[in-house]
Amino acid sequence: MNANALDKIEYGMFVLTAQDNGKDNGCIINVVSQVTDTPRRIAFTVNKKNMTHDMVMNTGKFTISILSENTNMEVIEHFGFHSGHDTNKFENYTNAERAENGI
Repeated sequence: MNANALDKIEYGMFVLTAQDNGKDNGCIINVVSQVTDTPRRIAFTVNKKNMTHDMVMNTGKFTISILSENTNMEVIEHFGFHSGHDTNKFENYTNAERAENGI
């Protein structure tokens, strides 16, 4: 976990991404907060109906990306208005990089 990232968490919008059985998925969330400093722990909320929720529960691994106020609405639509149950959100999405954890 990037310790400097914890200092940047405020109320806003985030993309929660996960991977399970070789499939990547992501969704928009709006609650992330630091719970403890030592050990470093965060809490976040995600709708239990989201495929990303199931992936995080199955693997225990995820990445949270902080969206800036200047984030293009297309990013929010892509991850927030489409279900991962119906489509592969990363199939033709080229504006993503993998984090150290591979997600």
